[in-house]
Amino acid sequence: MKSKGIFFAFLSGILLALSYPPISLGFFAWFALVPLFYYLFQSKDLKHTIILGFISSITSNLIILNWIAINSGTSVSTAIITYFSASLYLTIFWIFFSIGVHFTPKRIKLFFVPLLWVFVVEILRNFGSLAFPWLDLSITQSNYNRIIQLISIESHTISFIIILFNILIHEYLVSRKSKFILYFSTTLLVIMLIGNFQINYYNRIQPKTFLSISIGQTVIFPDEKWDRELRQKNFQIMESLLLESLEEKAEIIVWPEVSVPSYLATNINDRLFFQERLMENDSFLILGIPERKFIDGQHFSYNSVMVMYPNGDFSTYQKLFLVPFAEYVPFFKSWLTKINQFDDMGSFTPGSEYKVFPIKDYKIATLICYDSSNPKIVKTMVQNGADILFIVTNDSYVGEFMPYQHFELAKLRAIEQRIPVVQSANNGISGIILPSGKVIYRSNLNERVVHTEKIPIYE
Repeated sequence: MKSKGIFFAFLSGILLALSYPPISLGFFAWFALVPLFYYLFQSKDLKHTIILGFISSITSNLIILNWIAINSGTSVSTAIITYFSASLYLTIFWIFFSIGVHFTPKRIKLFFVPLLWVFVVEILRNFGSLAFPWLDLSITQSNYNRIIQLISIESHTISFIIILFNILIHEYLVSRKSKFILYFSTTLLVIMLIGNFQINYYNRIQPKTFLSISIGQTVIFPDEKWDRELRQKNFQIMESLLLESLEEKAEIIVWPEVSVPSYLATNINDRLFFQERLMENDSFLILGIPERKFIDGQHFSYNSVMVMYPNGDFSTYQKLFLVPFAEYVPFFKSWLTKINQFDDMGSFTPGSEYKVFPIKDYKIATLICYDSSNPKIVKTMVQNGADILFIVTNDSYVGEFMPYQHFELAKLRAIEQRIPVVQSANNGISGIILPSGKVIYRSNLNERVVHTEKIPIYE
């Protein structure tokens, strides 16, 4: 009995992992946890319950997060340690969830267990210095546009429904009572009707104007970007991309995270290299940069976005949501950085301002990489008046799983806040998503490209 339970817990972990991008067999998510629930619901042994939750979680996490292990931006030892540490840390929340299921009375499990999942596995996991919203179940449905519309109601709505469906299927298989099929079918029909209505509604809305926006996918890998011997070559690439965008009459040009390996906020000569061309064409440039400030005698480093204006002015936004153990070290920083394996960890300072930039008659918001996984940040930007959201990222460190996951997160943010989203990634995936979830442009990986599109701006 116990050995069977362990096998099926392992099976649930695999099925759930396969539902995530880039494999994206999203329909698996609707029944992936049925094998786990079969044994969780009948387990009398708390220790066995914990083991089941652990096995499902660690299996799923190790597959979904494999890109952490191949992080070329750090040493092999650091990448592997971080990979297993992150997977184990996230497993803690599954264990708490499994314990909660163990003590849940049968008469309330149908609705209480989905609530338990949302609160423990997703909401609780997204608090504090180690917040990690990357694995929310909603991303598994990003390819099903009618279903994913429900995320605009509340960011965890889809997660609740997926867990509910898993329980309904389990209850039917155990009891063979047709009422569970009726519940399942009725809920699915309602979801489809709501989704279809929302898609049609947002497709019919007339924009108040269009902005000509150009995405530059630079494909300059980190080891090349910071090589002083390649500096001139890299600037020539950037100039070529800029001129191509300007030839296409782009009003706003957007480049990826840390596009230029220069402290442009203080390096006037490098900044003028770009600004002189913008001034000639009345265009704006959004690009990722490193930034440093000296405040009260202390040195602070930021992962920033710079917005260059055609009049020669500029403004910056500092990344709010840093990646733990990559961009900063929470908790025992001084101790950890003394260990050789951790000496290459980042030491960025998080920003503090939910900043929007005025451009012509509109306001834009800029997010950097991991920022886009946090619904709260996007919601606050929209509340501050953002008409369009730009995401700049550099996913070239982490193989091919992570860029696909990252783009689907951008799609969720567009639907969730009903705002156009433009993503520029160093090596891909760049793209443009409308508030309905419709993708009007999507780049290929590792393709240096400039794409210019007139993007609707809504009231």
